Amino acid sequence: MQVKTPRVMVIGFGDLARRLAPKLTGLAEVIGVSRRPELLPGAVRAVYGDYTQPESLEEAASLKPDVVIFTPVPTSRDLEGYRTGYAQAARNICDAGLLASAKRALFVSSTRVYAEKAGAWVTEDSPLAAGDPFVDALLEGECCFRRYATTTVLRPSGLYDGARPIMLKPIIEGLASQFGDGYTNRIHRDDVAGVLAHLINLHINGAHVPATLSLNDSEPVRTADLEAWCFEQLGRKPMGTRENQPRGNRRISNAKLLATGFKLVYPTFREGYRDALIQRS
Repeated sequence: MQVKTPRVMVIGFGDLARRLAPKLTGLAEVIGVSRRPELLPGAVRAVYGDYTQPESLEEAASLKPDVVIFTPVPTSRDLEGYRTGYAQAARNICDAGLLASAKRALFVSSTRVYAEKAGAWVTEDSPLAAGDPFVDALLEGECCFRRYATTTVLRPSGLYDGARPIMLKPIIEGLASQFGDGYTNRIHRDDVAGVLAHLINLHINGAHVPATLSLNDSEPVRTADLEAWCFEQLGRKPMGTRENQPRGNRRISNAKLLATGFKLVYPTFREGYRDALIQRS
């Protein structure tokens, strides 16, 4: 008896999807839903669709995917952009019937939803910052998917890679942060793509897939300690300070992620930043 190759549909085919697609070779048929389908890799079945325009999703829905991955981004950095890119987009996808055939959905959200701001450890069961309108937009998107399909919500911390390590720019310029006491969290984009592939593999093989996962590397670090390490790698000392706004001061636990059997390629910031610093030194 021939086993049907599962159809994995990625809605919002951006950077994470491009990193994910090669990892699914031989495991699944990959369908990419994009406003620019002509730009998708050749191994991906490209379909036009704009998740902010529900009428454009009819063709994608007709393909009856087994697994749906949604990697949303806000359409702008203001509140309206978050509502459109997360809450309304999720409603559009669900109303278009894209989850009707799905045995599993993966919704990529953010650790921004957690309320902790005093440096404590945060798990998937920690209190949420409901009432913050930006967080509410994220949570509404999560809940919408859960109503329509068996969904795993993924909440990554700060995404980075060696080519675009945003935090390195002021360090290269010799500037340390004015506020450096707070903890920061990050995960490499390749590891996020790896998590997506890992969870799809678990699903296909009938293994347990958690309902919620925080995605972070294994070492939350204070901003000052991270910057000190970077300056040491460059063989320099800071020449001044830059104004920076203290952000969510929390330590994101990845214990639940690691318990699924996933192994990080970049377990700490050191592995992720070292090559980038060498290239820029």
